[in-house]
Parts: sequence; structure tokens; C-alpha cells
Amino acid sequence: MKSKLSGISILGGSGFIGTNLVKYLLSQGEEDIRILSRNKKIMKSVSIIEGDLMNSESLRLLVSGQGLVINLAYIQDDHKANLIAMDKLADECIKAKVPKFIHCSTAVVAGRVKDFSINEATLCNPISDYEKTKLAIEHLLISRFKGKVELIIVRPTAVFGVGGLNLVKTIDTLKNKPRILNILIIMVNQNRNLHLIPVKEVVKSIYYLATLDQDLSGEKFIISNDEHSYNNYSVLVKYLAIKLGHKSYKFTYIPFSNSFLTMLLKFRGRSQVNPIQVFSNQKLLDHGFYSNTNFIKEIDKFCVFLEK
Repeated sequence: MKSKLSGISILGGSGFIGTNLVKYLLSQGEEDIRILSRNKKIMKSVSIIEGDLMNSESLRLLVSGQGLVINLAYIQDDHKANLIAMDKLADECIKAKVPKFIHCSTAVVAGRVKDFSINEATLCNPISDYEKTKLAIEHLLISRFKGKVELIIVRPTAVFGVGGLNLVKTIDTLKNKPRILNILIIMVNQNRNLHLIPVKEVVKSIYYLATLDQDLSGEKFIISNDEHSYNNYSVLVKYLAIKLGHKSYKFTYIPFSNSFLTMLLKFRGRSQVNPIQVFSNQKLLDHGFYSNTNFIKEIDKFCVFLEK
């Protein structure tokens, strides 16, 4: 299989999404892949550039001569450090005349909004420090790259898969907490959308946009699968119970009202407080993306992994 891209550099390539992305890129015949890491032995089949986000020299080596840079990196709980790092990265990409840059943000930059269906045009109202930092990074990159580098921003929802944390707590509660507690949780969350997206779908979307023969400068794309019927708390938990060999929760329990759950989510400091809110991936679909990723199959694979 022939490479479609003339060199790919990845920041955050050793993380959850990053390792899955590298595997997918290799499966598509991409060969010139560089990863920024402090550990030279972290991954085979790719070139490791030793360093970190704050080191301009290592960033220069990472992006020099590459056709695409993908940023999956994020510095936890440090707003200022993230902006400094992204500014340094933007500098090196501009100097190296990198033609295309894909930045992985998050769908929750939308924050707390009234819209039932959130899309890329939704006016963001970030509440948490995480959401504010993620949105600030988007704004910085848009400003720095305008007219210089083709910037594509992807906003995945709750990414799950082997090695990830999303869905782990739900499964742990189902397996290890008293049945009466699980019944109560189902009643409270009966209509709640989970916004889960398989990591396989995320990496396919990134690669699709990277290879799309269109100028997508400054465009944002939500990556979601909220329309799937199993992307609902009660539906998924009832399925997982059977999958994990537990007594089923097939009885339809009387649900709490959505307004009660909204109050509870606000009390817990959550930004997304509308339990039936959805994130739309229509823009991505309108640009021709199609994936045969099987949502239920990916759930099954994740359960098998957690059972080991």
C-alpha cells in the first residue's frame, strides 16, 4: 500500500489515541512517522524524536520536512503551559513551512449551551478550566496559522477503547456495586446520552481529513456517534449486564425526570447538564466520511479487555 502523505509528525503519539492512530497509519502504508517522546524505546516502526513540548529544538526536528503535523498532546491542569507549548509548536511549523496541521481538541469545548444538537457553529460557553484551556488553544492556533498553514480542528466526544478510561467506571459500577444501587443509577440516568465514540472511529476520521483533497483551513469537525441507540445509559448498561454475565436489568424502571438529572449534574459541577443533548457529526458526513466501525463490536472488545 502506497503512502498518501509525505511524512507525519505526531505529538501525543504515545497516548491512548496516539498509539491507536500510529497503528492505523501503519496499516494504511504510511512509513515516515515521527513521534515526540522522552522515551526512545516507546514504539517500534516509527522515528522517535527525543524531547518535549517546551523544547523548541526537539519541536524543530519533529516537524522539519514533514507534510502533516498532528497534535494530540495536552498538559494536564496548566492553562499557561499549554498555550506556551502550542505557541512554540506553531512557530516551528511556520518556519518549517508545514502545509497541514491537525489539532485534536474536544467536543466539550462547547461547554454549557442550550442547543439540543451541538454542532461546529454552536457558540461555545466553556465552564471548566479544561474546556477553557482547550478552546483557548483552538483560538491560538487559528490566529497563528491563518494564511500560513492549513489547520483542521477535530472535536471528538467521549473516546473509548482498549487503553482508554471512558466507560471504565460505568462497567466497574455495574460489576462491583450492589444491584439496588445500579437500579437507582439506571432510574436517574434513564434518558442520558453518553456521547461515546470508538477510538477506531476517531483515528479513521483524522486520517480521512488528512488525506482529503480539499482546503479545510480553519475548519472544525465534531467526531461523534450520538445517533446510535446504544449510546444511552440505560440501554447500554442493560446490554453490558448481559455481556458481563450478570442478572439482566430488562425491567423498565420508572425513570427520574430529566429536570432532576439536570439539577444533579449542575450540583456536581458538570458543564453539559442537558441529559438528552447530542453532538452532531453531520458536517463530517457531509464531507464524505464513511466508516464501517461497528459500535457494539467495539463495546464487546472493550469488555473482553477489561475482563482479562
